[in-house]
Amino acid sequence: MLDSKAKLLDTETAPDVPDAPYPGLVTLGATENGDLLLAELLHTGTLLLEGTADDVLAVGRAMALEAGTCGWTDHTEIMTVGLGTRLATLLPRGRVRPMPHVSAVVADLGALLLEVHQQADDASTPEPLPWILICAGDVDTEQAWQLADAVSAARNLPIAIVLPANDATRNAFPTAEPIAAAPGTPVTLPQLSDDAVQLQRLTDEQYHQYVHALQVAEKPAEPATGTWQLAEPHDQTAAAPRPQPHPLLRIRTSPAEADSDPGSPYPALLASVNATAAPPAAQNAPAADTSDAGVGEAGPEADEAVGTGAGPSAASSGAGQDEAGAEDSGEGWQAPEIAVLGPLAVSGVTTSGHGPKVAALAALIHLRPGRSAEVLCTAMDPVNPWSTRTLQSRLSELRSRLGTAPDGSPYLPRPAHGYSFHPDVTSDWQRFQHLATRGLADPDAGTADLENALCLLRGKPFEGRDFSWADAVQQKMISRIVDTAHTLAVRHTEGDQPDLDAARRAALRGLEIDETSEVLYRDWMNIEWGAGNTAGVRKAIARLQQVARTYDISLEPVTEQLIDLVLSDQSGATRYARSSRT
Repeated sequence: MLDSKAKLLDTETAPDVPDAPYPGLVTLGATENGDLLLAELLHTGTLLLEGTADDVLAVGRAMALEAGTCGWTDHTEIMTVGLGTRLATLLPRGRVRPMPHVSAVVADLGALLLEVHQQADDASTPEPLPWILICAGDVDTEQAWQLADAVSAARNLPIAIVLPANDATRNAFPTAEPIAAAPGTPVTLPQLSDDAVQLQRLTDEQYHQYVHALQVAEKPAEPATGTWQLAEPHDQTAAAPRPQPHPLLRIRTSPAEADSDPGSPYPALLASVNATAAPPAAQNAPAADTSDAGVGEAGPEADEAVGTGAGPSAASSGAGQDEAGAEDSGEGWQAPEIAVLGPLAVSGVTTSGHGPKVAALAALIHLRPGRSAEVLCTAMDPVNPWSTRTLQSRLSELRSRLGTAPDGSPYLPRPAHGYSFHPDVTSDWQRFQHLATRGLADPDAGTADLENALCLLRGKPFEGRDFSWADAVQQKMISRIVDTAHTLAVRHTEGDQPDLDAARRAALRGLEIDETSEVLYRDWMNIEWGAGNTAGVRKAIARLQQVARTYDISLEPVTEQLIDLVLSDQSGATRYARSSRT
């Protein structure tokens, strides 16, 4: 435990520390009051996990996952045995190295000892990296003694070992600290704390969810289809026109220039628009129309297509909804809406009682239509799947709250081939897609549609909630929002009279949804640079660099070049701003 009187590093001093002072620090568990107990494995010696194979696996997996992802183990070798290989290959940092058995670990440790011995007389040799073994597999007597001999020979090297407790490991490591790994068993470690803790663990279900989320994150971006191909490419930066612009700040100031510039994407985009038949709703609706003509959706895989069957039922009671659609149609009713572009909300479903679960179930059925009862039960709670009886109760409540359509059919019909809503049930995500795709298809008059699409955002998709089944569609939503914000920022900076305030609002609105989007930071920097706003440029750069440090990511080369450019040309920006005002 850390001395309560110890002086902690402040945020300004911490980045200057070359190496993490506690590279083996992991969370062992939490007390009844919620206080975390952290242990420096490199100082605690060998730990033996007592319990069943599943219990040892759950605790060991939690230790390995934390050690492999936290910022203070950036320079640490972490060996695992019996924890599987999938997680190690998906983690963003390549620290965890799965080994097939303990004998292979002993061989690796032996090679480390030989390397240290051979370089002992070389003063320029860096200190060996901390070496941690977390084992949940079988360890026989011979392997245990081999490992004990290797650890003994290591002497003062930074080594930590976590093993399953059995007769072999107890005999080979008689001074090791035993820890009960069974769930619900309070654990007390006198050398760390007098308070009992519940060990941190990662069950099989949680492990599979985590792996699934990492797999979704690692998948390459799917090529845009339909009108999403008309979104501005990310190498096209929103920027005001400037004298003799740098290639990174190249923009198109007039249609004639766009036609004559072979590097401009506009001729191809315009040709694509002319060659693509616009949906009837896009042809007939005015540019600033905010009515939510429906987008047909057969599932997340089909959410690219713009529906053609928009009807009066598309009007809803969602936040920011314009009721003109319902009035124009002469109908006095409003179909339910499922709002996912922010905190999850469903028309008629309250937040009390089972309301949050019912709303989550509605979102699942809407975004994943046609699923069976078994799939819904598992998706709603992968760790403890719902029973069929629980599902039926929630479906009945949802059906009652949504009511019936004007034709008398319920908005949540009885399933024929899986659960799906009545076609009139819509969502803010559908309305966003309709407005955005219509705006992208009309470079001249579609800017208002893009503005209205961004106005539908109430926050990040599913803000405050985490659903494993929504990982893929959530990433798609964020990607589409970024594309829309970027395209809007570019359009506002084009022409002879760019609207830099509107462009800035679009870029910042997109950054509220995805704070790591470099293309929006480049837009922001160029907008401030074009306005001659030195403070704004530095603010954008500082925020981007802070995000990069927080998420431990490297900036794209084009972003780094742009930062160097705008910082080296502040005087030019100021001159341009003055000339523009005069």
